[in-house]
Amino acid sequence: MDTVNEINSGKGYAIVEIENLENFIQLRKKFIKNLNINSNEDEDIDIVREKIAKMNKSEINKAMVNLLKFNNLSEIIVNSFPKLIKQLCGEELLIQRRATVIMNVPGKGQAKQWPHYELMSGISPFTYVIWIPMHDLEENSGVYFIELKKSLELIKKEEAQGLVNGPTVLNMMSNKKPEPLKFGEAIIFNPFVLHGNIQFESNLARIAYNVRFQSIKKPILQKNTDYLKYFKLN
Repeated sequence: MDTVNEINSGKGYAIVEIENLENFIQLRKKFIKNLNINSNEDEDIDIVREKIAKMNKSEINKAMVNLLKFNNLSEIIVNSFPKLIKQLCGEELLIQRRATVIMNVPGKGQAKQWPHYELMSGISPFTYVIWIPMHDLEENSGVYFIELKKSLELIKKEEAQGLVNGPTVLNMMSNKKPEPLKFGEAIIFNPFVLHGNIQFESNLARIAYNVRFQSIKKPILQKNTDYLKYFKLN
């Protein structure tokens, strides 16, 4: 099954290689520079991760504020996958105005996220998500996904019961294995796929981005131009 069909009607997600890796390497350098934690832009990403892992919540919040100046992050990420995204949505897009930056530090409960799917937060059913780490992921430190067929079965079952994230879904966390990713890889998935992450064992912080995008020809429903902006692929 090709990647587009895998994302749309197969597993609901696919691990993909960054098409423009040099573009993404430059993104990582810019990220480190904008983070402003006494690091130079050529510093090893694992040194940066070690520094972040030692920060308290206040310091992390300050670092996240520094990243607000990184206002073209969404465009850089989307432009790292131009061929695949054109196949999924065409070249005229609506993209998340500000990509989400995720910095999880080691420690009990720091990285655990309940299973959820994008439609829960008003995302259009025509939207896709890119989840992409800034470094190789240690074992079991990424995101796990429940394949599309099973996700849809669970969503329909919960809807019939008037539930969202009921016991059946929450109990699935205990035996889920996150997808392994190396730097230069990402996961693109559709908004019907249940996903989440478990507490991970590492001495280093985990840094990742995610960004949402869809064709400009599709309705955005609950989201609007405060959340999304127009972008044309190169």
